Amino acid sequence: MLDEERLMLRRDVVARLAGVSERKLDYWARTGLVSPTVDRSLSGGRRTRLYDFTDAMTVMVLANLRSQVSLQHVRQIVAHVRTQLFEVTQVAYAIVGGRIFFQTPDGAWSGVDDPGQIVIHEVLDLRPLRARLLTPAREESDHGQVERKRGVRGSKPVIRGTRVPVSTIRSYLDSGASTQEVLAAYPSLTEADVDGVRALASA
Repeated sequence: MLDEERLMLRRDVVARLAGVSERKLDYWARTGLVSPTVDRSLSGGRRTRLYDFTDAMTVMVLANLRSQVSLQHVRQIVAHVRTQLFEVTQVAYAIVGGRIFFQTPDGAWSGVDDPGQIVIHEVLDLRPLRARLLTPAREESDHGQVERKRGVRGSKPVIRGTRVPVSTIRSYLDSGASTQEVLAAYPSLTEADVDGVRALASA
């Protein structure tokens, strides 16, 4: 897992994780929905656009809601979630008579004038969105590969695209752990990663 406070993701990575195009991200930035945390022009006409955790989560929320509710309501939901600093695990919202309401932790609905009014609401679960951001994305070509990177685990061999030491996986296997048990302990890995460590051990 990455650290929320240190997370900075490139524009293309955020677009891929959210399942939207980079063009869509640029449109949201132009319309004031969410902008990159860092947007800087570099020498040679290059430009760098980076998103921190809060802005990347905002993109994830937008992508999740864009086909469900109107842009006006999307803006309200996103604004509400940002005020919560994403500390809540879910956001319950309801749209009644063209107005949007949010459920407070005590179960009440803010903005509903009649306490007895029946409200049909939706729940936006932020947990899978958060997990998708904080779990480093891996390319398929990384699966089953090993690498050494300066400053990562003392430059010892790790599974490519992760910080999981090869020696740790080998210890699991040497103790008789099955592939499924290794994957349960390290969900970011794949069967190909475990098979790759086995192949190294037998080489």
